[in-house]
Amino acid sequence: MGTFDPSSFLDLTVTDVNSTVSTPCPEGEYTAVAQEPIIRQWTSKDGTKSGIAVDINWEIDASGYPNVKEATGRDKAIVRQGLMLDTNAAGGLDTGKGMNVGLGKLREALGLNVAGKPFSFRMIAGQVAKVSVKHRVDGEQIYADVKGVAKLS
Repeated sequence: MGTFDPSSFLDLTVTDVNSTVSTPCPEGEYTAVAQEPIIRQWTSKDGTKSGIAVDINWEIDASGYPNVKEATGRDKAIVRQGLMLDTNAAGGLDTGKGMNVGLGKLREALGLNVAGKPFSFRMIAGQVAKVSVKHRVDGEQIYADVKGVAKLS
């Protein structure tokens, strides 16, 4: 590919239409690589609850999964894992009994849930694991969500 010219790209003319719906990754288990986690605040629709969540996008190399490439039309599929986080009174991550179990399972699968060993969310990026993808329907849109993560065997 030659030198990119933003001005020429602005003037680019096409006659084909663009897709308005993306096809989700098929349900199943796939080897995937974690991207940089995204920490976000959330508030319930009625405004009565709020908290912190972490979203992790997992990249599946579709060349190893012909069903993924055929369904999505892409060489790489991105599937999302969202975890609501429990915080302590100081606003930090709650590590008490029964708290942040989803995060604990993720850390365990990645070998990052070791007592006395430092952990930060940034350590998730680049980790490889087996992800379980399930579909979630919201109105007319279908989303491919990560419902579980396991160690590679």
